[in-house]
Amino acid sequence: MSNFTKQTFKDITLLYVEDDEMTLEEISYFLKRYVKKLLIAKNGVEGLELFKNHKVDIVITDIQMPKLNGLNMVEKMLEINPSVPVVITTAHSESTNLTKAIELGIDKYLLKPINMQEILAIIKKSLYLESLEKQNNSYEDYIQFILDSNSTFMFVMNSNSIEYANKSFLELLGFEDMFSFKEQIKKCEDLLQIDDLNTDENWIEHLIKHPEKRHLVRLKNSTKCERLFKREFFVSYKYFESMNKSVFVFVDKNEEKLEQISEIISKMIDKLNEGVSSQSLMNELKNILNITNRS
Repeated sequence: MSNFTKQTFKDITLLYVEDDEMTLEEISYFLKRYVKKLLIAKNGVEGLELFKNHKVDIVITDIQMPKLNGLNMVEKMLEINPSVPVVITTAHSESTNLTKAIELGIDKYLLKPINMQEILAIIKKSLYLESLEKQNNSYEDYIQFILDSNSTFMFVMNSNSIEYANKSFLELLGFEDMFSFKEQIKKCEDLLQIDDLNTDENWIEHLIKHPEKRHLVRLKNSTKCERLFKREFFVSYKYFESMNKSVFVFVDKNEEKLEQISEIISKMIDKLNEGVSSQSLMNELKNILNITNRS
């Protein structure tokens, strides 16, 4: 038992369901030494009631039990909490029940008689896997929050599919969420175009070949949002090799012009304060006109 300490399982609430008195007593006595809280039930009805009334981290259950068998009990538990890890204790003679266990998504089993080392190992493995899943969900929420906090249009690609897109980008395209976006846009090549591309090259390939540049792209005409076909953007691209993800950032061409105009006006104000000539101001005004007339 040297591989496991009480510290490993100190925060765990475990529900153990077993109708055999001797097995229940033996396993319960052992588990109480490790887990923070052990809930014990002698049949499926008791087990389900305990599950409803407590925050259970993991369930270990026998299959053949009176009143409500283990698999039917688990099915009802998963309706309440689909992510709870479940371990089935089974004898070889119960193999016919494993089909339903597979259908329920249960992939962790302990063969009777139960080895104490194995029971701790499978608890640790089950909760580690659940922990990873929670970390992944938290990571996805974090990425989405970062993207949505930025008013610039952005999306993240994993291989050849768009994995995340911020709210500004989806709203621009007229979509409520990523699901509706993916339903409408089957290929990323259908989304944007660069006019001066080679005929055998799409815009994604072009950006990947020239990651150091900003490129002027156009949104293609979309049946979802007809007004979009005249919108033009400067797009920047960055590939993160360790995650196999690419980030695309879009700046509206007109916003770029406004930034340039704002910078020139700021210079004009400074020059007015310095008492510069009328000709100098005229030159700055011409610069503004050149920007606004630029295609």
